[in-house]
Amino acid sequence: MDSLKEKTPLIPNNEDAILKSRKKRVHFCLCLITILHYVTSIIGSLVVSEYTFQYISDQEGESSQLTSRHASSNENCSSHQNEAQHKSAQWNAYYEYVEYVPALLVVIFGGVMSDYYGRKLFIILPVLGTFLQYFATLVVLQYNLHIKYLFVGCVLAGITGTHYTLNVALCGTIADVSNYDNSRTFKIALLHLYAGLGSVMSQLSTGYMIKYLGFTMPCLVAVTLSFLNLLVGLCIPETLDKSKRKPNKDNLYQKLGRFFAFYTSSSNLRDGKVWQFVLCLLALFVIISPYTTRQSMDILYFVGQPFCFSSEEIGWYNSLSGLTIVVSVFLLKLLHFCLNDEIIAILSCFSGIACFCVEGLASGWWMLGIAIGCGVIALNSLPVIKGIMSRLVNEKEQGALFANVYLLETLCRLFGSTVFFNIYAETQYFMRGFVYFVYAGFIAMGGISMIPVLISAHRNPKKVTEISIQG
Repeated sequence: MDSLKEKTPLIPNNEDAILKSRKKRVHFCLCLITILHYVTSIIGSLVVSEYTFQYISDQEGESSQLTSRHASSNENCSSHQNEAQHKSAQWNAYYEYVEYVPALLVVIFGGVMSDYYGRKLFIILPVLGTFLQYFATLVVLQYNLHIKYLFVGCVLAGITGTHYTLNVALCGTIADVSNYDNSRTFKIALLHLYAGLGSVMSQLSTGYMIKYLGFTMPCLVAVTLSFLNLLVGLCIPETLDKSKRKPNKDNLYQKLGRFFAFYTSSSNLRDGKVWQFVLCLLALFVIISPYTTRQSMDILYFVGQPFCFSSEEIGWYNSLSGLTIVVSVFLLKLLHFCLNDEIIAILSCFSGIACFCVEGLASGWWMLGIAIGCGVIALNSLPVIKGIMSRLVNEKEQGALFANVYLLETLCRLFGSTVFFNIYAETQYFMRGFVYFVYAGFIAMGGISMIPVLISAHRNPKKVTEISIQG
């Protein structure tokens, strides 16, 4: 009997060891998939944006400095390039429409169905779409085709869900393997850290590749990395056990109805009220909208006067911006020792407002450096609000939750493409940085939206401390 008693603890210990090993493998795959995807996407988007500007400049008979050595003076950056920038902004908006309109339905479908069929399928699908997108783009660049053929890649990415469906599945995966506390917020923030690392690695290298090798080689690198990412996606373990999945007896109408369940009654939430969920969603909408177009906007802003940046200088700036994401995640960990998520979200909004205001007034590198410093925690508002929302929802509804979140981000992308590119195109003649003040106004509205959520959290502090179930 004694020997049996001694042996029985070995079984759960062995199961714990297997579970820990599986979680480590999941986190490693999440890290690799996120980094590879963002490296691929940033390389691809930079190539598409700069190729579009180059193509339009050539058609207009203008000389673009993107693929030539940048002179110390502004000779290559005259005011007559404003027309090329205007048209480039319009084409960038068209790319967004073609890619993200089809993605709307895929994001809803992918998020809801991941609660029934698991996360892995909806990780693989958008990664495959990214590979197909940049393979099609590579053909356009290789044969120097008209920029209208770039729409083919946009359509392929759109019908496979784009990176928003991937983010739904990745956040659902994190919810499957984390607790209902601040650790979940931090793990969601780690996705932003991985994205920042991918950004730093790709931004600078892409600028130099475009300068010395043209557009084809960096696009080939994006195709290769996206194929490797597809292989990693095939290797990630499924995290949503069949016992935790929603029963597959619901019909399609009932499944899609779960997408809207959070808006109808507080009984559909694990903790909190419908108004808290809606305010968090509203805050996300106005905060995310500027960030969805910022990278492409920065390119248009920097290639003109007074900056006249070359592709490698754009890469340097974007790399420095990417480093702030890495720093912000570590600062978030420190802030969690003394502040709750709601306060951090509001402080992050102040950081974003300061960053955009300084960038809108910038006239040289030193002011851009100040803008980067002001925005060091600006992006923390995104994972923090997502973490708050995830804690409001039970474990079997996480896919539907993040479908709501990333459908909203997709709509923000379309909204931002419609509004911000047009604002830039129409205001660049009298104030080229005007759009950044519009960005700051949106961030301010997000911060204001979080104030009632903060007040509610202070009145019910147990909501933050009582949630630690789920292993």
